[in-house]
Amino acid sequence: MTSEKEPARTGASRRKITVAAVDCFPPGARMEVRVGSAMIAVFNVGGDYYALYGRCPHQSAPLSRGRLQGTVICNADTGWKTEWAHEGEVLVCPGHGMEYHVRTGKAFGYNLKLRTYEVVVEDGQVKLVM
Repeated sequence: MTSEKEPARTGASRRKITVAAVDCFPPGARMEVRVGSAMIAVFNVGGDYYALYGRCPHQSAPLSRGRLQGTVICNADTGWKTEWAHEGEVLVCPGHGMEYHVRTGKAFGYNLKLRTYEVVVEDGQVKLVM
C-alpha cells in the first residue's frame, strides 16, 4: 500500500528487475514477482503492463491469482444510472472479492489504494522499475 512518507527515488538510484520476455507475457497474462520480502503482481492488460503490491490488505490473498473483469459504476458522470465500466481492468481479490482498478491500485467503494509500480519494456523484456 502506498505511504505518503515514502521518498521519491531519483533515476540514478532506481533499479530495474526483469519480469519476463514480452513474447512470454501476452495480453491477459499475469505474473507474480518477489522483490525482497514483497510480492508484486504484474499484469498485461491489452498490451499495457501494470504492477501492484501483490497481497490484498484484508487477509493477504495473492492478487496475482485474482480475475480481471469490469465492474458496475453509478455516479454523477453516469447520471446516477448503473453502467458497466473498466472492462478487463478490475482486479478481483481471490479471497473475498474486493475490487481494485489495476491501472491505479485504487479499491472500488473503499478509501484504499494498493502501491503501484512502474513497468517498462526494454530490449524485448518487461521490467519493474523500483
